[in-house]
Amino acid sequence: MMTVSENSVTIKAIPPTKGLYDLMIFARHADSPDPYKWVCSYQILCPEPHNGEALPENPFHFWGLHQKVRDFGIEESSYKGELLVAPQGTLLLTFWTSRPLLATYELVNKDLDSTLSQKCLAAQVEDKKLSCHVLCPVQGYYRLSMFVKDLGGTSFQNTANFLIRCLGPVNQNELFPLGLSMHCGSGISSSDCGLSNPSHSDPIITTKLGKCNITFHARADVEVTASLSKDKLSNTEYPLERYVLVTHLKSKVSVCILLPEPGVFKVGLFGRNRDRKEFVHICDYIVRCFSEPRWPPFPKVYSLWRRGCVLLEPRMGILQEQSWVRFRLKVPKAHRVVVFGQEKTALRLNPSSVWEGEVFSGAAGMRVRLAASFSPHCSSMEVLLEFEVGCGPLASMGCSG
Repeated sequence: MMTVSENSVTIKAIPPTKGLYDLMIFARHADSPDPYKWVCSYQILCPEPHNGEALPENPFHFWGLHQKVRDFGIEESSYKGELLVAPQGTLLLTFWTSRPLLATYELVNKDLDSTLSQKCLAAQVEDKKLSCHVLCPVQGYYRLSMFVKDLGGTSFQNTANFLIRCLGPVNQNELFPLGLSMHCGSGISSSDCGLSNPSHSDPIITTKLGKCNITFHARADVEVTASLSKDKLSNTEYPLERYVLVTHLKSKVSVCILLPEPGVFKVGLFGRNRDRKEFVHICDYIVRCFSEPRWPPFPKVYSLWRRGCVLLEPRMGILQEQSWVRFRLKVPKAHRVVVFGQEKTALRLNPSSVWEGEVFSGAAGMRVRLAASFSPHCSSMEVLLEFEVGCGPLASMGCSG
């Protein structure tokens, strides 16, 4: 096991069996393309072999930080020794950088396949900071390799190789979702898209109630959409897109998440602005809940539900049967807002620019549609939201925005 700094080399040998070993050392100048040259040799006598687990393979030949790590742009790190210990199977590595960098990571263990390994890492890229959240699902030794490049760089370069020892593995049901990008949580990607002041800077959100609200300050030209996914979903009554509601205000965007069941979910944020007509990926969040949430979905959202539209009441997409439901919402530039259900109900515009009214839900199984007209000269109505009428008592929601 070799660690190299700018002016020193440390080699730790762990013979697999007892006996006499020859250790030959070869070296070259750090920037030289020439072959390695023999420097010296040692003989090692091992009377009693180490019976512990073998270290993971390392094709990069060194452990710890690269001897020229500062040239790669890394100034400092939370790594302080040759072995990282994860007593409960979790680890957070942080790197402070002299310039913005992109980073990717590789986790290797003899009992991990490539798919499971992907579920063990969550990376965050901030302006002058890189973070890597690591989960270890099996006991033993791991190799975590780090690769970085400049924002305009063409290829990643190996910068560090860390040896991790896991004493108590995490439950495999608590691993991260598949398909996470290198941009988890807020950072340079969200800033470049025009988002700032995040409510959650950390990429991992743990909720006991099964709901959360992610907010950003946003430039006036920024539009955001979001997706919710889970690797293995049990509750398939409604599509997961119904459990996300995005609200755009004048200088703020809110992404409200409800969870239909316990587990670990991925929230993907996508955005566009005046320079980008198509939605592009911004970042991912990991939302975890290990209680028993059973939230009903939001109403189905149509394309004309846009910037400035705010749903105040009802927040649920499932209405209780045969009951009066209070509707309150903001629809900028609307001339008329009507709810079509068992009866047609026109909402009134109050002095606070909120459309409101009482609507009778009707029988279970009915569809209740909220529509608006945006022209005083046109009688046609455009559907904005669609609700369903359920049966039995319904839970209430306190997720605003």
